[in-house]
Amino acid sequence: TLIFTEFTSFTLYATDTKYYSKEDFQDVPPLIIYLAKNEIYARHGYIFKDENLNNYFKGQLWYIPLISAEEFDGSIFNEYERENLKLLAEIDNYRK
Repeated sequence: TLIFTEFTSFTLYATDTKYYSKEDFQDVPPLIIYLAKNEIYARHGYIFKDENLNNYFKGQLWYIPLISAEEFDGSIFNEYERENLKLLAEIDNYRK
């Protein structure tokens, strides 16, 4: 269970403007990798069905939930986001 009580106005990583490598996440806890992966979706207003993710991102001042999972179109991602999403999905082992 994710428990965050602080509201923040910043994102974890600049996954929309920078390419990352596996080495960048070498010592990063699995929970942060999991959140960074989902943050890419959150930046575009994705509404999470997972209650923990939904609550976490609602605590971010920059998050504006706009698009349901059913209506979300991944073509909105830029090239940085697409590549970083592939990487983060590959190394995300938070829920495995």
